Amino acid sequence: MHRATNADTWGRWLSTELGAPWTVTFSRARATPVQARRAHNGGELRLHHMFLEAPDDVREALGRWLRVGRRAQVASERLDDWIHSELARLPKPVRAVRLHPSGRTHDLGPLTAALLAGEFRGDFEGELAPPGVTWGRRTSSRSRRSLRLGSFEPATHLVRVHPVLDQAGVPEWFVNFVLKHELLHAVLPPYRTEAGRWVHHSPVFRRRERSWSEYLAALEWETQNLPRLIRSAREGTTLRVRADGFSVGQSTNGAAHQLSFQTTRSAGAT
Repeated sequence: MHRATNADTWGRWLSTELGAPWTVTFSRARATPVQARRAHNGGELRLHHMFLEAPDDVREALGRWLRVGRRAQVASERLDDWIHSELARLPKPVRAVRLHPSGRTHDLGPLTAALLAGEFRGDFEGELAPPGVTWGRRTSSRSRRSLRLGSFEPATHLVRVHPVLDQAGVPEWFVNFVLKHELLHAVLPPYRTEAGRWVHHSPVFRRRERSWSEYLAALEWETQNLPRLIRSAREGTTLRVRADGFSVGQSTNGAAHQLSFQTTRSAGAT
């Protein structure tokens, strides 16, 4: 059997196999990799592009399925198994993301430019391009105990900063620190050990972050202000601060910092 390598050869093979004229087209639709429209004499078949590389037994299973439907149990199972395995092998689609670096109070654009020219000068060269930087979407948070202030997504090469930081009560130097933390993730992305454990903050990452002059001050500011930031994100209220720059209200203990900056996960990192 000669492999069908385009829509015409697929159509000719299918018409011969089913004894009626069939036309075949290809798409990138993952949700519906096979769509058949039967007519009085023949029909139309739309297939995902992966069928251009389908082995002969899969093509035969598809023809059998078109003839008798689910009654062709063996053919249906072979077709389902192949489709499932091939879809799993396809790279995940990456949607275009509109960047919104300019906020109501803080503009991430100039902050990023200054960091790329300073702290990260020389880090983003060759194949490693600087990530996109944007404020996250302004949606209400349901969390009462933790808050992800920023994230880096390796799949999209994108840094997001939580919009709760885009208010006058948050000093620009702290926004800059969160941005630096996420940019460092782009330079030193997470990796999986031989034991299968994800490492998001390697020893190299920790040493470099701790070398920053504002490191201790940033941890202290976050510890003092995290409960109010959580409430602000959850209720949409404005962060109230004292004259010394700390928020009005009680402080929290150091454990809160572990939640907001050191939570590990399999995709992306705080």
